[in-house]
Amino acid sequence: MGTYAPDPHALPAPWDGPRDSAGDSTGMDDRALLRHVLCTLEAGSVDTDTLVDVLLARFGSAGMALSAHPNDLDAVLGAYPSLSPMIATVREAALRLHRAYVRQGDALSGHQRVVDYLQAVMAHDSTEQFRVLFLDGEHRLIEDRIMGIGTVDQAPVYPREVMRRALDLDARILILAHNHPSGDPTPSAPDIQMTLHIQQVASVMGIHLHDHFVVGNGRSISFRKMGLI
Repeated sequence: MGTYAPDPHALPAPWDGPRDSAGDSTGMDDRALLRHVLCTLEAGSVDTDTLVDVLLARFGSAGMALSAHPNDLDAVLGAYPSLSPMIATVREAALRLHRAYVRQGDALSGHQRVVDYLQAVMAHDSTEQFRVLFLDGEHRLIEDRIMGIGTVDQAPVYPREVMRRALDLDARILILAHNHPSGDPTPSAPDIQMTLHIQQVASVMGIHLHDHFVVGNGRSISFRKMGLI
């Protein structure tokens, strides 16, 4: 990356731009956000602008870069081995924040929060995983549980195990989710067949299947919105 002379003024001041009603900054673009994060994690020792260019070229956005799989980050940040675990810590903090949002109150009223959480936790996995959000009768999240981990294009799904866990938790509502490592969230015929099977079994047991999300890289689809359930 060439010779880099640390800039004593490289560390940006705390963000003091406009914020929306939720307290989120609305004026910091992806480049500024990444630069701020990198300078904060490795003040004065990183060729920040070059790394920002590389991260945006590789991942497309600040959000996707900061939630990238550690192996992908290592490939990009090899010259700065300490940065990858630091960003992984940032990612874990963000995931815990997402989980807290999803757990608060009525999970079914926060559709975008659920989608954002699933994107953060699943979109970058290089293998397919199947997870279930178990909700009580008041739409509150009881548990988010991975029920199957597979290969690059399939994960085992056992409806009886899903139902057994739902009964153990006294869950009344299910939200299914799985990722497509290819990045294309279009559901396959087996995805649809499996979902309808779980819906049928759940209905017999008095449990409502609310939705099934398929998560791609930056995109998600909802079976409910597509009219598939």
